[in-house]
Amino acid sequence: MDTENTNDFHIASGVFIGAGVVYLIVLVFYIWAIVRIIRRSGYSGWWVLIGLVPILNVIMFFVFAFKKSPTERELEYLRGGAGRAPQRY
Repeated sequence: MDTENTNDFHIASGVFIGAGVVYLIVLVFYIWAIVRIIRRSGYSGWWVLIGLVPILNVIMFFVFAFKKSPTERELEYLRGGAGRAPQRY
């Protein structure tokens, strides 16, 4: 009877460790993807760390959602200046 409990413990711990490894792999992939999205928006990838701060992460989510990104501002600037003749001084 003692060996059955030991075997059950080893199986359960193996499943727990396996689930932890899978969770870590998914977490690393998720953070990597979020950093790439943030960097393509024109912001530093370090902004992903703001997700660890309660309440501030929700506020910054809305700021990022509704604020024009640096790449959008650059695109508007380039499109706005492309149709006009250059200014002469």
